[in-house]
Amino acid sequence: MGVKHHQNLLINNSFTESHLSYKNNYHKIYGTMCCIVPYKTIALICQLKTMSIKGFITKIFFFLIVFTQTIAITAQTFLVSRSSNKPDDLFKILASKDSLLFDAAFTTCNISQVERLLDKEFVFYHDNGYSNKTTNDTRTAFLENIRQLCEKKSKNEGMNMRRDLVKGTLQVHAINNTEAVQTGVQRFYIITKNQPDQIVEESKFSREWRKENGEWKMIRELDYLVNTKFNSSPAIPSSLYNEISHMDSVLFNAFNNRDIETFKTLFTTDLEFYHDKGGLTDYNYSIQSLKNTAAQNNGLRRELVKGSLEVYPIKDYGAIQIGAHTFCHPENGKMDCGTFKFVHVWKKINNEWKITRVISYDH
Repeated sequence: MGVKHHQNLLINNSFTESHLSYKNNYHKIYGTMCCIVPYKTIALICQLKTMSIKGFITKIFFFLIVFTQTIAITAQTFLVSRSSNKPDDLFKILASKDSLLFDAAFTTCNISQVERLLDKEFVFYHDNGYSNKTTNDTRTAFLENIRQLCEKKSKNEGMNMRRDLVKGTLQVHAINNTEAVQTGVQRFYIITKNQPDQIVEESKFSREWRKENGEWKMIRELDYLVNTKFNSSPAIPSSLYNEISHMDSVLFNAFNNRDIETFKTLFTTDLEFYHDKGGLTDYNYSIQSLKNTAAQNNGLRRELVKGSLEVYPIKDYGAIQIGAHTFCHPENGKMDCGTFKFVHVWKKINNEWKITRVISYDH
């Protein structure tokens, strides 16, 4: 089927659905009138002979109130159904707003654009962990923080930052036609010339949006489950950090390329693999899992989240590796991704690094 024909079908189907919705709602209103008016009219005529003038007027007044409210409610339902946002359209609109917000704040320093995205009642809440209080900024304070950051950047005094939205985490939940909630996971990085970008925060966010005069504006944001403890990469090329970083690349190059023989050599045979959903498994199970993945040929690939890697030494044993990684595979014409956290315990045996323990969590 050609693209043009497919588009025409969509347009025709959309028109048909809209037309049917209009007809259905029209019949609701018309049916209400047809059912209520004759019934009440006949009832009133029958009661006229035995009813006083005052009683008759009271009945008429009551009937008009009920009738008017019924029509108003039915008409309102009709109008809501005609103006409702399709979920996919709303997702795209708010995703675009998300991108626009951080481009204006961190890249172009377009404060006016940020102002247009924020409702006059906007409040920003930031969770600071169990031991610290949650802070909140008014719209004025939030804009001033961005303004100061941009001023320092213009004088080459401030730091450059970027914010990444974690793939596959963005969700939008419509409350009604004028209100919606947007959630996701984000990461913030400091950008330094000739150095790898350094991750400084990972957090979940929840935003409330409200539609005013045809425009969606943010009225509240809460950033929570904030993690700011990350281990920076040492500058010395022969450092433990760089050794483990290299071994991580070797391990998951083997995984992505379904190189089972190389993959097998990177674990000890007494491997213990702890998974928060799957429980405890061993070496043989892990190798068989890769074989199964290779047989499925579903395009599953792993990528280390930039800036998330932490490495700590274990005296007379090896090292602990902590990080986050994203697994993606194509599904229904688009990439389906999930980001999870992990801990690897590496042991140096005869000058070769092997993993003895794996903890995979936050699924």
